[in-house]
Amino acid sequence: MNWKIEILENHTGELGEAIRHEDHVIEAEEYHYDRGQVLEVFVHEAQDALWHIFTDLDSGHRFKIQPVKYRHLG
Repeated sequence: MNWKIEILENHTGELGEAIRHEDHVIEAEEYHYDRGQVLEVFVHEAQDALWHIFTDLDSGHRFKIQPVKYRHLG
């Protein structure tokens, strides 16, 4: 399922932290999204109260974000 989301607060994280596999290699590279940025994302998980997991369809980065930091546009 794909969504468009708007980032409501600046958001930074590390690539690899949103992958739920014990044997994955965590990359040290950081990603950053600016407030007001609109992303088209693939939804992996949007039910958890603390973190939602998406893949940014432009960059291919899989990331997790707190639900209060974005707005679902459609």
